[in-house]
Amino acid sequence: MRELDRLFRGMGEPVSRRELLRRAGRGSVYLGALAVLAACGVEAQQGTGDRRKRLPGEPAGELVMANWPIYIDRDPTGSPTVKSFEEATGINMRYEVVINDNEEFFATLREPLSQGQPTGWDIIVVTDWMVDKMNRLGYLEQLHHEELPNFEANADPKFVDPWYDPGNAHSVPWAAGITGIGYDVELTGRDLTNFTDLFDDAFAGRVGMFLEMRDTFGLALASMGIPEPDATLEDVQQAQQVLIENRSKIRGFYGNDYVDQLATGNLVASMAWSGDVYSLSLDNPNLRFVIPEGGAMRWTDNMAIPAGAEHPLDAHMFMNHVYDPRIATNITEWVWYESPVAGVRDQIIADMQGPNAKNLSCAPFCRDLVNDGFVFPSEETLAQTIPYKRLDEEEEQAWNDLFQQVVQG
Repeated sequence: MRELDRLFRGMGEPVSRRELLRRAGRGSVYLGALAVLAACGVEAQQGTGDRRKRLPGEPAGELVMANWPIYIDRDPTGSPTVKSFEEATGINMRYEVVINDNEEFFATLREPLSQGQPTGWDIIVVTDWMVDKMNRLGYLEQLHHEELPNFEANADPKFVDPWYDPGNAHSVPWAAGITGIGYDVELTGRDLTNFTDLFDDAFAGRVGMFLEMRDTFGLALASMGIPEPDATLEDVQQAQQVLIENRSKIRGFYGNDYVDQLATGNLVASMAWSGDVYSLSLDNPNLRFVIPEGGAMRWTDNMAIPAGAEHPLDAHMFMNHVYDPRIATNITEWVWYESPVAGVRDQIIADMQGPNAKNLSCAPFCRDLVNDGFVFPSEETLAQTIPYKRLDEEEEQAWNDLFQQVVQG
């Protein structure tokens, strides 16, 4: 069993969302070291797996999924969604919380995929730009949509046929959110409105940035009035200089482990993912999330099947399972990120009016959930968000080289 998964098993008693996020943050430190080791000496190569491999006629009865922390409904004995899937299908599922950020996780996948070997996971959840990258390298299986009738019937139209995966040929969305700024207003003493507010001398040594190059450069570029899709290499070099000039004020560069630092007050402000901050604010109402002036990054995390996965039909069956509106609603009531399934907000409202309203996982904050503009963004909110730039291999290497100079100081 993987290290982070241990953090969530055997809890015995319910714990707060903040405690779960903090456990996830501590475990993510382990993942970072693991990813660095896995990346050593590995060359990026085209995958050799057969992406057109036919699905078997019967499920194998096994499924292994890799996901991010706090990204599925939980109770003291596990995930109700996983349990309902196992009961409905007879498939034994291992749900592993092993992703801290996209690049770290990709480093653990790259060697087996480049050698045409299974990764050990049948479903992975990665961000839209990583889906584009992995598909370009030949690292993802093609999906069989005849096995995904719930997706075909229930997917919200805005999540269908995305820029990073036309026709959802290799992925289906898991959840969507926004990269902006999270801060504790009691510790900052004022509201933050701009990315450059993180460089206030008063906060020196107590602010966080992301290890996700796309997010960090994306917000820096937006603060300069340059949406990431329009950015040239020269623009990124300017953004790099802004970050380097303020490097001494940055406490650290984080993946999902930033939540521990923000929850404990070691960080007064940080780049943040929308749902995390809102969940933390249930325990600390001083925590706030904001789209900075100039815009924030809009992302979609997606389920995909890595090339050569050993249980592809079982993977399709789980993907189909979570596109059932009832299951999707259960997940959203717990994770506080936007669901790609249509009608979830209406179902939550119906749940609030039902006889079991007090027992909902979002209770007593369900009304806050349905009115949250980041979980259910309006057109006005979406207009303030920016997609990632579609980088070719040469551009990505150049941007990464510039970013590593920032991270390494």
